[in-house]
Amino acid sequence: MTTIKITARDSSTAMEEVSKKLGADAFILSTTSKEGGVEIEATNDPIELKKYSEKPKKKFSNLIKKELGNVAEFPLPKPTHRSLGSVPDYHEIGSKATESNLSLLTEKIESLTNEIKGMYITGSNGLGVELGESSFIKFEKAGFATSVIKALSPSFSGLNFERGRTAFMNALAKKLTVPDVENKLKRVTFISGLSGVGKSTLTAKMSVSEQENYSGQISLAKLGYKTDTKDDFLRSHSRLLNKPVLWLNPDNLMETLCSIKGKIIIDVSLEPNDGVNSILNAIEFLSASEISSIIAIPGGSSSSFIRGQANLYKDLHSELTLTKLDECDLTSIEMSEFFLNSMKIHYLTGSKLISGGVSICNKEILTQYLLENC
Repeated sequence: MTTIKITARDSSTAMEEVSKKLGADAFILSTTSKEGGVEIEATNDPIELKKYSEKPKKKFSNLIKKELGNVAEFPLPKPTHRSLGSVPDYHEIGSKATESNLSLLTEKIESLTNEIKGMYITGSNGLGVELGESSFIKFEKAGFATSVIKALSPSFSGLNFERGRTAFMNALAKKLTVPDVENKLKRVTFISGLSGVGKSTLTAKMSVSEQENYSGQISLAKLGYKTDTKDDFLRSHSRLLNKPVLWLNPDNLMETLCSIKGKIIIDVSLEPNDGVNSILNAIEFLSASEISSIIAIPGGSSSSFIRGQANLYKDLHSELTLTKLDECDLTSIEMSEFFLNSMKIHYLTGSKLISGGVSICNKEILTQYLLENC
């Protein structure tokens, strides 16, 4: 527990230094304007804070009387409200406040603390050279969401920009990936996503990739409505790979999943809500240990598209596969949105090659990609 004074060119820089040295529990005791900057006195010592709160306040009338000794006694106004008095002891507050009120107060303080982190008054273009060159501002200018930078700020705090950038990308990649052991297809794999994101091609690619480590039969399938026409695109892939292709609908899905031998990879072409319900029914009918769910999102997607997909398929806890990366690179905006929606990237793929076209995404691969492209 300590009390410090920080002098800086502006209040934002001073507050950042206070936060670094004293942490989130810091209290500002005083702020003083200095030539060329400001001085902030702060503490994280509750005893010091209590002493500061209980200092007697100087009455304005007494100051005037001291300067003008010949002035008679000032008339005292009749009290119209109860005096606030000194700051009550923490134990006294605790005895009067309900537990819910204290919980709400704690919540508000934590929220305010998070808002203060990284805050600056002017726009980033108007910042001074010293603050404008900070890692936080550079990450923000690169397109990363402020809330993402705040959440990962411990990873680069105190480092120069180059080392901090590497540490930040590594921390982000760790949050967006899973251990390699989790990137294993189960007996039944559903591939979901909107039309045009590359589901049929991904279905064929996943079968080729899985066949490298699986000696049994792998079937391809399309899950649609009874009235849908058969997909020639998936049929051509199945012929090329010499694999059977099945045409499924919600009525015959469970029967087929129970009777099929080997593994099956299913391109889901139902409306999103119907697709989610069919997959959830399959999980309930079989078990979660037998079913993988993959959602395909193409590179270059907008923030609103990613949020929409995350909301549509949130009940499935799907493994995210990023498609068409040979057509459009990933950006810091997309990475921020994946982070904010708690999405985990399992696979990376382009849109051309079928054989060898799927890469497992781990922390090392994604860190390198981020450093090169973001």
